[in-house]
Amino acid sequence: MKRIVTFASGLIIVWIVSSLLIAGSGLLIPIVMSIFLWHLLNTINNGMQKIPGVASYLPGWLSMALSLIVVSLSGMLLINIISNNVNEVIAASPRYQENLMGIFNNIERRLHIKGFTDLNSISKNFSLQNVVMNIYGVFTALTSSAVLIFLYIVFLFVEQHYFTQKMDSLFPQPEHRRLVNNIISHITKDTQTYLGIKTLLGIGTATASWVVMKWLNLDFAEFWALLIFFLNYIPNIGAIVATVFPALLALIQFDSWWPFLIITVGIIAIQFIVGNFLEPRLLGNSLNLSPLVILFALALWGAIWGILGMFLSVPITVMMMIMFAHFDATRPIAVLLSQDGYIYKSYETMDL
Repeated sequence: MKRIVTFASGLIIVWIVSSLLIAGSGLLIPIVMSIFLWHLLNTINNGMQKIPGVASYLPGWLSMALSLIVVSLSGMLLINIISNNVNEVIAASPRYQENLMGIFNNIERRLHIKGFTDLNSISKNFSLQNVVMNIYGVFTALTSSAVLIFLYIVFLFVEQHYFTQKMDSLFPQPEHRRLVNNIISHITKDTQTYLGIKTLLGIGTATASWVVMKWLNLDFAEFWALLIFFLNYIPNIGAIVATVFPALLALIQFDSWWPFLIITVGIIAIQFIVGNFLEPRLLGNSLNLSPLVILFALALWGAIWGILGMFLSVPITVMMMIMFAHFDATRPIAVLLSQDGYIYKSYETMDL
């Protein structure tokens, strides 16, 4: 009976938390994004401090200022690329729509499948302009909260200097304090490792894909490269979507099939090398998340917070697994979230 009550209570708590996350998305998303960028800035800063021969000549405040400049310039470049490409897509969309209808008409004529499906109707409903505008809407929502996100980041850096003192005051018992410090250190290390490596790999993947697309003169190559960079943060599905969009545009833009085949094979090869060789070698088993859990987290956070939830699904799940692993009552949940059932021995546990 006690287990049934505990299970029912857990389901009620999950339902309440999910409802609050959905209802408070307008308030919570800027906070979560500011924490994400704060982590990214600390990751870049720590990376600069580890460069041989540079750390001794680079004070902490200067490396942080350089990190902020890098992120700010990247944000400005991002907004500039998206704004310019949206206008170009709107201007070129009638031509793409006409080419798409021509492709479908050829398929109908050669395969005689008009009786099975109305491809003209499909081509009219498909609009590249709508796809790009939906992506643009996500970034517009973020830029509209840019000032609020910036203020959150500033105050996070202010709080960062007093965080240890607050934890010492909140947890005067040495064993509790050690447990909390252990949780925070593991979360910081794993999330910064994930963000740092994913960012570097995303830049490399986007640059290599841009070279392939630019070589074949694919329209909006910079925009697709930028989209590939951000989709790199979405596990599994991101690589598929990053290949589909440029490939479809190549199919519509060019009269020949060769550009479509070269772009598709080129981007798939880049994604395969990064995903199967570089990323496992660099990330190793540091995250230790089950692939099934990653897919479930992707669907769950995507349903709660949309595309932004997909971007943040892995870091959030990693944080949850680390916190669950530190308590005896929730440790089985951490084992289920893990890939191989192995939980770090350095995790100290505490009975709730």
